[in-house]
Amino acid sequence: MFLKRLDVIGFKSFADRVSIDFVPGVTAVVGPNGSGKSNITDAIRWVLGEQSAKSLRGAKMEDVIFAGSDSRKPLNVAEVTITLDNEDGFLPLEYQEVSITRRVYRSGESEFFINRQPCRLKDIVDLFLDSGLGKEAFSIIGQGRVEEILSSKPEERRTIFEEAAGVLKYKLRKKKAETKLAETQDNLHRVNDILHELEQQLEPLRMQASIAKEYLEKREELERFEVALMVHDIEELHRQWSGLKEALDRHQQEEGALAAALHKMEAHIEQLRDQMAAIDESIDGLQQVLLLASEELEKLEGRKEVLKERKKNAEKRKEQLEETAAALTAKQRRLAERLRAERAELARLEAAAAALEKALTEKPMSLSEYEVALEEELERRKGDYIYLVHEQAALKNERTHV
Repeated sequence: MFLKRLDVIGFKSFADRVSIDFVPGVTAVVGPNGSGKSNITDAIRWVLGEQSAKSLRGAKMEDVIFAGSDSRKPLNVAEVTITLDNEDGFLPLEYQEVSITRRVYRSGESEFFINRQPCRLKDIVDLFLDSGLGKEAFSIIGQGRVEEILSSKPEERRTIFEEAAGVLKYKLRKKKAETKLAETQDNLHRVNDILHELEQQLEPLRMQASIAKEYLEKREELERFEVALMVHDIEELHRQWSGLKEALDRHQQEEGALAAALHKMEAHIEQLRDQMAAIDESIDGLQQVLLLASEELEKLEGRKEVLKERKKNAEKRKEQLEETAAALTAKQRRLAERLRAERAELARLEAAAAALEKALTEKPMSLSEYEVALEEELERRKGDYIYLVHEQAALKNERTHV
């Protein structure tokens, strides 16, 4: 068995996929400090199951994912695949070539594969146990590891020799067996404690068993009594059922007779319903006529009230008009008397005016002022006369309309 190829993508400084082929002999990787040579051994340790981020020169497991640079964005996943030649069957797998893959996401999730088949981390650790190629094997020696081995304690150095001699697997199996044996011994102690506790409970359990036995006997006796009581109840119920069945037969016969009578009554009721329907129709017609008559009566009552009100108003108006006519008649008489007086005064004034005119013709120069005053008085009298004539005509019109 030997290492054939290493495929890395997204692990530490390997942003792009890098494949390193190993051929029989010596394969050397050279480069300046900081070029990522140690990242190759870290990738191999990581894919073989290393769980300590400190051993991989990081603070947490997400630090193994490429964190980005000035020209590259950070990646979200790191993946390493190691391919081993297994033609000699050194590994307990029926494959001539074994491929181990480990993948981690920035969210913290991890995936493990053996020949592209999902598996557990424990499966990978068990596969390389005592093969000299595990994560703690000294076939992979990183920086400072040699000095650590030389300065280690005898107990730690013994572990190195056991790993190299191939007995570490058996020591681990022995340790697991001893652990299981100790667990079994603890279980035996717990069983003895339980037995001791049960022995203390044995006497109370005997008493409880006696009580339970007596309870079962009483229960059987109770069941016998209950069965006898149930038989008695069944016989009584059967007797009652027989009586009820006979009563039911009688009731069914009575029901037949009642059904026939009911049929006749329903036929008679149907006839009555037809008569009631006809009566209802007649009542509806009469109600309609009554409704119309009521409406007409309401209208006539309304008209009657209106006519009464008009009559009352007319009587009041008549009284007012009679009073107005009497007043107008008296006023007309006064105006007629005044008109006669005014006419007499007008005739007198006209006569006086004629006389004055005659005198004025004789003395026009001395009587000019008197003539002007007389004309003014004459015009005033004419105006009064015209007013009285119009007032008399208006009184005549009012009496005519009354």
